Amino acid sequence: MTDNHTIMNRKEEIRNVAAEKYKESDFRTPNMFCFIEGAEWADANPLKGWNKFSDDNMPEKGDLIVLAVADEKFGVASYELMKFDPIVIAKPYRDDVLWYPIPQL
Repeated sequence: MTDNHTIMNRKEEIRNVAAEKYKESDFRTPNMFCFIEGAEWADANPLKGWNKFSDDNMPEKGDLIVLAVADEKFGVASYELMKFDPIVIAKPYRDDVLWYPIPQL
């Protein structure tokens, strides 16, 4: 029963946000419908976060990824779109080097 109650609360929350967002829209109904559908899809397909490299968590060779190097001490970051090659990432794995999977289209 708690799961249904939680789901209803989330649906109500999404509908309330959509109603407020599009209350003055000339196309209120289609805009609200699209907003609600998109929010429900996003809830069902949560975004995966950045990954640290480890022996147990590596992309497959040839996978398309974003490689990020973020140095908080110096306040810099670099990002590179690449096809993964395990030779590029050397051990020991650094905590400031992360990867993000890019879904195949």
